Amino acid sequence: MSSDIRRDRLIICAIFASACVIYLIVISFLGIETEVTKNHFKFADDVFTGEAFKTEYPPLMLIFLLIPRFFSSHVYGYTAGFVAEMFVFFVIGLFVICKLAERLGKNQRTYMLAYTVLMFITFGFVVDRMDIIPAVITLAAIYCYITKRYTLAFVLLSAGTMIKLYHAVLFPVFLIPFIMNREWRNALKGAGAFVTASLAVVIPLMLLQYDMSYFIEYHSDRNLQVESVAAAILFPLSMLGLIETYTEFGPHLSDDLRGTWPDAVATLLTPLMIVSILIVYAVCIYMFKKIKSEDGRLYLFANALLLSVMMFIMVGKVFSGQYIIWVIPLLLFVFMVSMDKEWNRKMFIMMVVIIATIQIQFGYVSGYLGGAENINTDVLGMMLIITKNAMMVIMLYCILRALYRRYRSLTVRIS
Repeated sequence: MSSDIRRDRLIICAIFASACVIYLIVISFLGIETEVTKNHFKFADDVFTGEAFKTEYPPLMLIFLLIPRFFSSHVYGYTAGFVAEMFVFFVIGLFVICKLAERLGKNQRTYMLAYTVLMFITFGFVVDRMDIIPAVITLAAIYCYITKRYTLAFVLLSAGTMIKLYHAVLFPVFLIPFIMNREWRNALKGAGAFVTASLAVVIPLMLLQYDMSYFIEYHSDRNLQVESVAAAILFPLSMLGLIETYTEFGPHLSDDLRGTWPDAVATLLTPLMIVSILIVYAVCIYMFKKIKSEDGRLYLFANALLLSVMMFIMVGKVFSGQYIIWVIPLLLFVFMVSMDKEWNRKMFIMMVVIIATIQIQFGYVSGYLGGAENINTDVLGMMLIITKNAMMVIMLYCILRALYRRYRSLTVRIS
C-alpha cells in the first residue's frame, strides 16, 4: 500500500471524525433527542443497574450497546462513546474496502472515496444507529473469503448473524461455490465454523437465562411498516379510496400501515421473502453450472450476495431507512467485479439519489410531520416513500438485467 493511499485514508478519517465532533456539539447544544439518547442509553443503563431487560436485537449486538456505558453513566457521555464506536467501524470499513480493492486490482482511492461518500450521505444513520457494524462485518467476511481465509469468513458471517439476522441469508451463498465445485472439505469447515461460532454465543446466553424467544417474537409479530415496499404499493390504493388504511406508531417502535389489507399482506411477506431468497439461490446454482470462468463466477457470487440482501429488505415487512447501509458494501463489491464502468457510474448515482430520498423522507416524516400518525393525510410524505421504493425496484431490475447480460455473454461465448 502506497504512502499516498495511507495519507488519503488519514485525511478521510480526520474529516469523518470532525463531522462526528460537530454532530455531538449540535445535538448537545440544541438538546436534540436521538435514537441513542432516547432508547440505547436507557437500555444500557437498565442492564448496568440490574433491571431485567428485553431487546429487539440479536444477542451479540448487546455488547456494542453496552460498551459506551462502561465509560460514562451520563446520557451525553454515553452518546459520545457510541458515536466514537461507530467511527471506529467506519475506519475499519474504510481499511477493508481499500484492501479488497487492492486484492481485486482496482483503484483503491476510487473505492475509498465511493465508500466515504455513501457513508457520509447516510451520516445520521451511521452515528445514531448500529447498522454500520453488520455492514462492515459483511465486508470483512467477503475479504476473508476472497483471500481464501474461509474459516474466518464463516466465523465473521456467524458473528454478523448474531448482530443482525440478515447475514443468515448470505450463509448459503458462501457455501454454493464449494458445493458446486465439490469442495466438500471447505464446505464442511465453513458450515462447522458458522454453527460453532453461533453456538459459542447462544449457549452461554441460554445458561444466563437470556430470553432468546423475545427478539424472535418481536420481529415475527411486527406489522407492515410504512417505509416498506409493500406499503408503497398499498398507499396509492388507499389514496384512490379503493382500500381503507391508517397509520400508527406501533408497539414495535415503528411507523406502521394498518388496516384489513396491510395486516393481511404483512402475514404473507415473510414466507414470500423466504421464497424470493430461495429463488436467488436456485438461479445462482443454475448459472454457476453454466459459467466456467473464475471472473464470471466471482461476478455471480457478488451479485448473489447483493440480491439476497435486497430480497430480505424489499420483500420484508420492514424497510427502515438505515437498512440501506447493509447494501453499500455489497454494491461496492459488485462494482469491483463488474467490467461495465458506465453501469457502475449510473448505479452509484442511483444509490446516491436513493439515499438522499431516504434522508429527505426521514426528515420530513419523522421530523416535520412528527411520525406516522400524521402521514395519512399528507400526500408528500406518501410520495417520498413511494419514490424511494420505486427507485429500489428500478435498481433491482438494473442489477438483474446486468447479471443476465453477463451470464449470456459468458455462456454464448463458451458454446
